[in-house]
Amino acid sequence: MTDNASTDRCYCGCQTVVGYGRTFAAGHDKIAEAAYLAVHHNSSVAELLTSKGYGPDNPVIDAAVTAGAWQQCGHCDYKGAPASIRNHMAKVRKAENTQREALEKSLRALGGTWDPSRGMQTLRDAGYHPTEKYVRDVYRRLAEAGLLEKMDDNRAIYFVTEK
Repeated sequence: MTDNASTDRCYCGCQTVVGYGRTFAAGHDKIAEAAYLAVHHNSSVAELLTSKGYGPDNPVIDAAVTAGAWQQCGHCDYKGAPASIRNHMAKVRKAENTQREALEKSLRALGGTWDPSRGMQTLRDAGYHPTEKYVRDVYRRLAEAGLLEKMDDNRAIYFVTEK
């Protein structure tokens, strides 16, 4: 980060007075970024990335994670700044709770025997995009809670024990 103690004016060059420790007036960082891209990279982020060796085969997002500036979600392949990861995980937790509740409701309503493919199809019919691993995990948790009983030690087949 640039130390702005030597000047109290916006770094985009507009001469707007900014507060102590600030380098830009509100929104002017994006103006300066656009101007830089126009001058040095034909207004193209792709050209900027290519000039630094990044592209489809060497993603800058992976470099940000490797450098420790960004993180990867522990739940999926999403990568972003720490604040973005927190927002992403809040959405994931909310979706998982809703998805798990939908599956549990179906289990209670329909009863019977459940394998991962039946759970996945039930969730797909409800508008979700579950993985088999996720469904197996939900089954294990519901078995621990007493709603399901595992029928086969070698396969993920469960029977609904209560409604």
